[in-house]
Amino acid sequence: MNRMLRPLLNQIHSYLMQPRIWRLLGFASTLIGFICYALSSSFYQLFGSWTLFKIVAYSIFSIIICLTILFPKLWQQLRGLNFEAHMAFFVLTITSVYSYFSDKAMKGKPDAYSVTSYAAFAVTSLSLQRQNAPAKNRNQRFQDKHHLVVQVNMNPLQVNNNINSNLVSSNIPQKAQQPDEHVAVEANILPSMEERRWANLAVVNMLKCNLNKYIQDKVHRIPEILINDHNFLIDELPSQLVSDLHEKVKFMVRTGFEKECVDQYCTWRREFLDLAGKELSIQEIEEKRRIKTWIKVSNVSLKILFPNERRLCDRIFLGFPSVADCSFAQICGEFTTNLLDFANGFANGSHMLNLLPSVLQVFGVLHELIPEFESVFLDQFSVSLRSEAATTGRRLRKAINGMFMQLEKLINCDTSQVACPGGICPVTVEVMNHLSAVGEFGSSWLSAEVTRIIALLESHLEAKSKDYSNPALGFVFLMNNERYIEKKAKQYQLDKILGNHWIRQRAAKVRENSEHYRRSSWEVVLGFLKLSTEQIEEAESMKKKLNLFNLRFKEIWMDQSAWFMHDEELREEMIASLRKILSRTYGLFIWSFNNLLGKDAHECIRYSVLDIEDLLKDLFGWRGEQLAEMKD
Repeated sequence: MNRMLRPLLNQIHSYLMQPRIWRLLGFASTLIGFICYALSSSFYQLFGSWTLFKIVAYSIFSIIICLTILFPKLWQQLRGLNFEAHMAFFVLTITSVYSYFSDKAMKGKPDAYSVTSYAAFAVTSLSLQRQNAPAKNRNQRFQDKHHLVVQVNMNPLQVNNNINSNLVSSNIPQKAQQPDEHVAVEANILPSMEERRWANLAVVNMLKCNLNKYIQDKVHRIPEILINDHNFLIDELPSQLVSDLHEKVKFMVRTGFEKECVDQYCTWRREFLDLAGKELSIQEIEEKRRIKTWIKVSNVSLKILFPNERRLCDRIFLGFPSVADCSFAQICGEFTTNLLDFANGFANGSHMLNLLPSVLQVFGVLHELIPEFESVFLDQFSVSLRSEAATTGRRLRKAINGMFMQLEKLINCDTSQVACPGGICPVTVEVMNHLSAVGEFGSSWLSAEVTRIIALLESHLEAKSKDYSNPALGFVFLMNNERYIEKKAKQYQLDKILGNHWIRQRAAKVRENSEHYRRSSWEVVLGFLKLSTEQIEEAESMKKKLNLFNLRFKEIWMDQSAWFMHDEELREEMIASLRKILSRTYGLFIWSFNNLLGKDAHECIRYSVLDIEDLLKDLFGWRGEQLAEMKD
């Protein structure tokens, strides 16, 4: 339970550490205190009835005090005004306390307005104290803009005689003429470790609040306001702290302690990036979840954290651009390398086809972030990070090409058998499953590879269709596999990469094989139903033709009822097409046959037109029970 409450308590504590919270609380309590005090009986006892002059004067005084509470930077820097502000609210609080006990003594119970104003002014006093404490601590740490605390683990250095007198009292030398190479310098220019941790946590919590929906997958993009705002980091840090750090950094760089200054600053900022990386990510063992976490951290880092760190470096090291560039490279270097190492792990692995979705996803995200790498890492110190990102992208692309070669090998080495007559080839299912990742994570540059792989698959299927002894079944096999490829391409959104024209070509191939199937299977049957113009011979030959039709139709029906049609829509289309042709041709033949033979015709007619239509419904349906009944 404590572990679950700790993040919430930390977040509440970080909010309470922010001066703006106390500033708004103080403003609200001051406003409430003045209103309640004006309505209280103690005001009437001290100042009498309200007049126009009293209303105007009291309003002006209240507005000035409220604005002073809302904008405290001025009186925090002026000791006199600071003292007067505290003294004013001390007097108001004492007055409210006096009114509380006075009303209680006179009326037997205190005035509600007096009690409310007393509580409100007490909260205001607390707010002033909380706002003044950080400024007081900062003023103590940075009492003089040229005063630093430096511990030198060596014999005293020879101090330059030209150092100003106000620096003589400082604990560090401005510049050593010939410093020893083994000097160890520790300059305390930053806030304490605890203060740095809470400052970092406050900024990270602010980020988490604004990125909560993105982190929880409720939205797929970072809010544009965060991407476009590269000053939020400077705005969240106390302005006095940023200004003081700039002055201290400027002094240290000019006095020869550039390395120590950069080391301390970079340590502080790396602590922030590490904390942000941990707090914004979700630790999961599952690979898919790990990739999603990497994507989120990469996007937040390249689009929010790094640009803001760049802006903060430029502000702190204003006037020293090369030092700012060097510091920024050191701050982001390790964090960026860790992000790229994750991507390199997929590029370095074996070209296993089951990794294709992961590699495509990582490559796609890295490819989209290349413009951010180029815009953030511009200087000479961080150009290696930009080059490393480009190299990682090329390695991932090479790995993807290797996986497509594995797909080609998979097709060429296929010896699988179809489980049902005319069914889907296992290699078709496997290849399309692997290509599904291309539709989800791929881009147009893969269109040529996908087209080549599917063309190779179709050639392989065409060759396998020749293995069927019944040509009609071979065409059914091609129809099933072509329709499967067409549907999966739409389902996996490959049409966005391959184009609608490619999809229409697949549909045309299905129609072409459908026509080949009809001709190879039913053309002979339809030939038995052709009518001759010679009626004398027709009466005798029609019986023979009808008997041949009955025998051939039964054979085809028995065979093809055991065949398989994967797509129900295609099956319905095929049956409807056959029913339209057979019903019309057979119905005309039976009508002529009845006219010629009269009542004797019924002895030779085995199927009515409705029987033919009903039996056609059983084609491609695995009707084992019906087959057994018909054989009987």
